[in-house]
Amino acid sequence: MTDPEADVLEGVVILRQDRQLAVLQQTYPGWHITHDPLLGHWAAIRRAPLTSREKEGGVKYTITHPAPEALSSALACQVELAHTYRPRHRS
Repeated sequence: MTDPEADVLEGVVILRQDRQLAVLQQTYPGWHITHDPLLGHWAAIRRAPLTSREKEGGVKYTITHPAPEALSSALACQVELAHTYRPRHRS
């Protein structure tokens, strides 16, 4: 027999993680974001290939963190960094 409270608590955790994943995906559409509940890893893979300038500037293609808050912070830094090293348009 299983403990009904354990099932409810497990469901709450899953719902929170699903909500966090949805928020990350909506906030950073340029990244494919996943969560592995078994390993507890949060990962982001950039959808667009990196330019040479971005690579030289330290922009990453993949990022992993154990917590969604850390991944969000890292993605915010990457978005700002990518903006700095985006291709320049000639006028």
